[in-house]
Amino acid sequence: MLDIGAILHVFAQQGSFVAMGPALANLDWTNLRTFLEVAQRGSAVGAADRLGVDVTTVRRRLALLQASLGMALLFKTGRSLQLTVEGERIRGIISQMADLSREISRDATDAARDMVGVVRISTMEGFGSFFLAPRLNEFVGRHPKLAVELVASQTILNLSEREADLSLNMVRPHHGRLMVRRAGYFGVGLYGSRDYLRKVGHPRDRSELSHHEFITYVDELISVPHVRWLPDIADRPRIRLTCTSLVGQFEAALAGAGLAMLPHFMTYGRAGLVRVMPSEVNLVRDWWLVVHQDLQSVPRIRAAIDFVVEIMRRDQSVLLGS
Repeated sequence: MLDIGAILHVFAQQGSFVAMGPALANLDWTNLRTFLEVAQRGSAVGAADRLGVDVTTVRRRLALLQASLGMALLFKTGRSLQLTVEGERIRGIISQMADLSREISRDATDAARDMVGVVRISTMEGFGSFFLAPRLNEFVGRHPKLAVELVASQTILNLSEREADLSLNMVRPHHGRLMVRRAGYFGVGLYGSRDYLRKVGHPRDRSELSHHEFITYVDELISVPHVRWLPDIADRPRIRLTCTSLVGQFEAALAGAGLAMLPHFMTYGRAGLVRVMPSEVNLVRDWWLVVHQDLQSVPRIRAAIDFVVEIMRRDQSVLLGS
């Protein structure tokens, strides 16, 4: 729907009209457009054919418009309709509004075709920082008119409230008008620094984990239950340090504070951390890609979805720790 008030505000700043602005801003654009068609064709019949309505509807709209303005815009001469002085002035204003309306529509179409704008991607902190962020330069390189907002958060944003355009998370939603697909998998392993393992020893099986200290989440502050990885490998682990941030746990393990359960994509290509008991400790989890149904066909969102699926397939070895 055309925002008449906003457009008229622009015209007022340009000096296109003065007194008529507030009155026109409260009018129905359908009536204004009908008047413009009548003014251009000189008859209600011609306007009706152009608009695809009957003549009675055209006349009713003209009557409503003139009554709302409190002035006559047209007078009849023979079989044609002519503009009054006020009618000429109003036609000039409405013509500018119609031109601006077409320009807005053209710009919106061009933006969709050229994929101009912003894509906001929401995902969890570790995945966003260590896997997605280093690869987004490839995406913006393909689409120079697109910008990306990466929201790396411990909580899941509400797509129904349009807090993000698409989301990548471990939790599969089951409610709302959402398109959900499995984007890929990732593996989680047990890691420690070389210095730590040199001092405490390299565990050979789970029974020896009782001699080690662990870094993990602050349990009561976990917002995504799927990250409770430690109970899967140790019944009563000795917790030395807890942190709500997975990146913080990574840094603490790197500094030698203990062993930590970390996704393989965080340790890939980074020296300093050693994988412990790879054959015994290798959890696999899903990544779910979620987008609101109203956005899934928007070109810039579609491009982002295709890119995420592409890199997750291409870099599967990074995700699974192969």
